[in-house]
Amino acid sequence: MKKVLIAGAMVAALGCGAAFAGDSEAACEEFAATNDVSPEPCSCIAESVADDPDLQEEQMALVTMEDYENASAALHDAIDHCVEE
Repeated sequence: MKKVLIAGAMVAALGCGAAFAGDSEAACEEFAATNDVSPEPCSCIAESVADDPDLQEEQMALVTMEDYENASAALHDAIDHCVEE
């Protein structure tokens, strides 16, 4: 029974990660539209933050360029490598 519960929890976690990645990409696209920047790197950004819920939450909360400028160094690293490609 424990194995079934553990397997179920892993499947649920993987599904949630995919859902959050979609939310993250949508948030990025909204940020891009609001701030007149290209949405092209949004899928890369969503992938970069997908494994870190705190980083993803921070990315999804960005609304203005000032928010981005005041973001953590970790978030800048996750975003900047996508923009520079």
